[in-house]
Amino acid sequence: MKKRFLLWDNPRQAIFTLMAVLLLLGGINVFSASLYDNGLSYLLRYYLCAVLGFVGIYFIRKIGYKRLLNKRFLWICYCIVLVMLVVVHFWGAANKGATRWIYIGSFSIQPSEIAKLVLIMLSARFLGNAMKLGEKISLYKGECLLVTMATGIAAFGVLVQPDLGTAAIIAALVMGMFIVAGLPARWITTIVGVGAVGAVLLSISSEYRLQRLHVWFDPWLDPQGKGYQMVQSLLAIGSGGLTGTNWGHGAAKFAYLPEAHTDFAFAVFCQENGFFGALILLLVFCLLGVAFYKITISTRDQKGFLLAAGVTFLIIGQAFANMAMVCGIFPVIGVPLIFISYGGSSMIISMAAIGLLLSVYDEEEKQQLLDAEPPEKRRNDLRVVGSRRWQQEALLPFLDSKRRFTALCICMVVIVARCVFTFNLAAGSAGRQAQAADEITADGRVYTRHSARTHCGP
Repeated sequence: MKKRFLLWDNPRQAIFTLMAVLLLLGGINVFSASLYDNGLSYLLRYYLCAVLGFVGIYFIRKIGYKRLLNKRFLWICYCIVLVMLVVVHFWGAANKGATRWIYIGSFSIQPSEIAKLVLIMLSARFLGNAMKLGEKISLYKGECLLVTMATGIAAFGVLVQPDLGTAAIIAALVMGMFIVAGLPARWITTIVGVGAVGAVLLSISSEYRLQRLHVWFDPWLDPQGKGYQMVQSLLAIGSGGLTGTNWGHGAAKFAYLPEAHTDFAFAVFCQENGFFGALILLLVFCLLGVAFYKITISTRDQKGFLLAAGVTFLIIGQAFANMAMVCGIFPVIGVPLIFISYGGSSMIISMAAIGLLLSVYDEEEKQQLLDAEPPEKRRNDLRVVGSRRWQQEALLPFLDSKRRFTALCICMVVIVARCVFTFNLAAGSAGRQAQAADEITADGRVYTRHSARTHCGP
C-alpha cells in the first residue's frame, strides 16, 4: 500500500494534506458566511469540532476497524441511535418545520448523522460476512436481511422528523453497499423502480414536498416564496464571476440567502471566490475521492473493502450531492458540505468515518508487511497470515464488486461535470447577474425576474 500517490508518498498523506486544506478553506468560509451573526463564535466552534474529529481519528485508528465491527458493539450503537431518534422526535428542538436536533447546552447533536455511519458499519460487517462465505447477496435472506431491516427502521425514524432528504441518503448509502457487494441486477432495477414510485407518492402526499418539487424544476415560478432560496443561491453563484468578490465581501449572506453558513455555504464560497475558486474546491474533493478510491480498490479484506466503499459514498457522494443541490441540479435537501459548511455533528461523524477508512489502510499495510516477511520469521513470531482462499474461490465476484464500485464513482464524476457546467453558465453571465442583483430592493425579495431567469438557470 505504500505506493506513491501524485505529490504524496501514499494516499494516507494525501488525505491528511487535503483535509488540512479543506479545514482552512472551510474555516474562512464559515467565518465569512456568519459575519452577520457573531462569526467568531461559529469559527471557534467549527475548529473545536475539527479537534474532536482528529481525536476520533486517532482513537479509531488505534482500536482498528476489525474490533469496531464487532457484532455486539454494532448492535449496541444501533440501539443507541434508535433511542436518539425517538428522543429527538418527542423532545428534540424544532427548526424550520423539522425536529432533527437534541440540544445539550449550547451544542446540538443530530442523530441522523450518527445513523449514517452506524449503518455503514453494520452493512460492512454483515455483507462482508456474506461475501466471505460466498453467499448470494439478497435483501431478504440470512444476515443481509438484518441490514435491510435495520436500514428501513432507521430511515423511517428519520423520515418522520420529517427529513425525507436524509432518509433518502441513508437508503442510498446502504443500497450502494449492496450493489458493490454483488446484489443481482434484477434486484437493483426493481429497487430503483420502487424507490422512484415511492418518492413520487411521498412528494404528492405532502403539499410542502410537492411545492419543493415544483421549485426544483423551476424556482422562478415562485421567486419570492418557495423558490426564494434557490433563486438567491443561483444569483450568488453567478454574481461571483470568474474571480469572486473576495473573502467577506459577498452580499448573499447578509439576509439574502437563508442557511448561508450551513447547507448553502457553497453558494457563499462561489460568490466570494468565483468560478476559479469553485474549480479549485472541486479539484480538492476530487483528489480526496481518488485517494479514497485507491485505498478501497486495494483492500483485500471483504469487510474492509465494503467499509471503505461506504465511507467514500458518505464523504465524497454527500459532498457532490450538496454542490449539485446548491446549483439546482438536485432538489433542496438538508445535506451539508463537509468541511465547508458549519455543522458539528456532520464534521465529527465525517472525520470519524475517515478514521475508519484510514484504519482499513493501516491494516492492509500491516498485512502486506507481514506477507513480505520470510516464512521462517512468521513461524518464529507465531503470526498467522490471513487466508486468501476467498480470493481464489470467489475472485470473479470480488472483481465484479470492484467494477461496481468503479461504476458508482464514475456516476459521482458525472455529477461533478454537471456542476462545472453550471458554474460555467453562471460565470459567463456574471455581468448580467450583477445587473439583476442591483435591482433587488432593500428587503432582498423584489428583482427583475426575466433578467435573473435568463442568465442564472442550471
